[in-house]
Amino acid sequence: MYNRIVCILFCTLFYQNSVLSAVTKYTFGRNSATITTGTHICANGNSTQVTLSVDAILNDKNPSRTNFGSSFDKRMKELDAKPGDHKGHILASAFGGPAETWNLAPQADNLNRKYRCRTSILNVWYDCEKFVRDSLDSGKLPVKVKVVLDYENKNCRPTHWSIDAKSPSDACTANHIANGILPFGICQKASLVIY
Repeated sequence: MYNRIVCILFCTLFYQNSVLSAVTKYTFGRNSATITTGTHICANGNSTQVTLSVDAILNDKNPSRTNFGSSFDKRMKELDAKPGDHKGHILASAFGGPAETWNLAPQADNLNRKYRCRTSILNVWYDCEKFVRDSLDSGKLPVKVKVVLDYENKNCRPTHWSIDAKSPSDACTANHIANGILPFGICQKASLVIY
């Protein structure tokens, strides 16, 4: 009887904290992406699909940008967006990332904009996106990009973002970037690796 109660308790806790995931493949022009999504419990207690990772193989920049319009406001609320959050592309619009539900996540202002001073964590994200743009422009193909989002229990807003981008000759990595405002004066730079 004791073992059965322990199993029921453990199995219930495991089920509540586990994420059921699915993998979908997309092709947009000469670019492709494998998207891993999962069911996650949000702050309001409801569960919804969140994007866990995007693995993309890029050969072209996107000549036209996509934006998340007001039709995605409800989705941002479902994803526990904070005031001031941007409707962030997980895979940048410049690389073919579409205005689709899987490609949307609440992003802190300082993560989704380039600032002139290097006191923002955003510049780390920007450094890697610039590396991808430069690699595509110079024909260092293909560029492989992996974006991973981390979530806390009972919150569908990513707490951290990671990006790993590789061309045949270089790489740029920015791991575990906080999706929020950092203390004043914090400076970070993505690591650029040349093979």
